[in-house]
Amino acid sequence: MLIYAVQLATSLTCLKDHPRKGEKLTLSPSGTLAAITDSLGRILLLDTQALVVVRMWKGYRDANCYFMEMLVNRDDKRPSSSHHVRGKSDYCLCLAIHAPRKGIIEVWQMRTGPRLFVLHCAKGCRLLQPTYRFGSLSDSPYVPLEVFLLNGDSGQLSVLNHSLN
Repeated sequence: MLIYAVQLATSLTCLKDHPRKGEKLTLSPSGTLAAITDSLGRILLLDTQALVVVRMWKGYRDANCYFMEMLVNRDDKRPSSSHHVRGKSDYCLCLAIHAPRKGIIEVWQMRTGPRLFVLHCAKGCRLLQPTYRFGSLSDSPYVPLEVFLLNGDSGQLSVLNHSLN
C-alpha cells in the first residue's frame, strides 16, 4: 500500500497549474476516490486507480471534505417491514463539503450524482469524522460512514447523515 501511495504521489506531482497548490486530500473508505482541495478554491474528485479527475467543484476556498454514506432512495418493491436490517447496499457514497467562507455544507452523491442538500451553518461550525466506525462488528448491522456537525457557538453535536430524515 505504501508503494502505491508513493506511485500516486509521484504521478500527481506532474500536474502543474501554478500558482495552485494542493492543500488537503481525503480518501473514500475503499480508497478508490480522493477529494483534493487546493489553494485557490477548487476541489478535485480523483479516481485513484485510473488517476483521472472525474469531477471538479470551483469556488470553495478553505473547504474541508469528508466522505459519508446516505440512504439510497430506492424504488424497488421491498416489503415495508420493520424487520428489514439495512445493509451496505442500502447506502450510497457521498461527499460532504464544508465551505466556511460561504457558511454552508453541501452533500453530493458520488461519483457524478446530484447535490442532495445544502445546510447553512454558523461561522464556528466544523465537520468531524471519527477514525473508527462505532458498532461495526462482524455480527452487528451495517453502520454507515458518518460525519458529525459541531456547532462551535452552542456546542451542539449532530449527525450530518440524519439531516434528511
